[in-house]
Amino acid sequence: MAPSADSAGVISLPRLKISGIGLAALAVALALGYWGYRSYAKSQLQRAVVELVRDSSERLQTAFSIETAAPGADSPQTVSTLDNLAQEVDKHVIELNRMSASPNRPLADAAEEYLLTVRQILRNQAASHRYASQVAASDRALRDHMRSSNRRSGAWIQEALRAKERLEKDYFDYRLSAEALNRLLDSYPESRKRLAQHVSTTALTDETAARNARRRAAENLKRVAGEVERARQLAAVR
Repeated sequence: MAPSADSAGVISLPRLKISGIGLAALAVALALGYWGYRSYAKSQLQRAVVELVRDSSERLQTAFSIETAAPGADSPQTVSTLDNLAQEVDKHVIELNRMSASPNRPLADAAEEYLLTVRQILRNQAASHRYASQVAASDRALRDHMRSSNRRSGAWIQEALRAKERLEKDYFDYRLSAEALNRLLDSYPESRKRLAQHVSTTALTDETAARNARRRAAENLKRVAGEVERARQLAAVR
């Protein structure tokens, strides 16, 4: 005969079996709830990250299009536009870092690398335009001074040297920013490839656009270097 509870309240074997089944069902329900929450959290993170990435990619594409603009792309307005684009992407980096990455750490890490690369490209693109504008202004000032008089007085020579030093400093700053931009554009495809494992490539700036930007940046560096070299030759004091 199956055991039953005695007067002291001892639980019988059938009730123990029922209780065990109940605990197992509760455990299953909790597990399903946990995994359901994890799935929901992962989906929410995916959606939020894709939005940040898509917006940043659109801003990068806007910046690339500036490089194809007509002469005058080194204007203060262009530099301001690029700075603003970089600042908006920087806000996205901060927003991403505030999110809980635990539901999908690989996605968060790849997105962070991508956003940081985009942000630095925008920053260095702005800096390159800014310093290119300064190089052009210093170049004009030096050329104007060298053509201002045929006399080679001590004061004239000193001003020529100062003008040349300003040009060299501005060119040094430009070259650093331009070379950094080239390196970042070289690294973009790898950052894009890593993130493309987690999000649709439609949310990412195309590699061709980055390659074209890299080519234009290299051409600009070569052009400015040639202009500076010609100014150096003009400024040679004999």
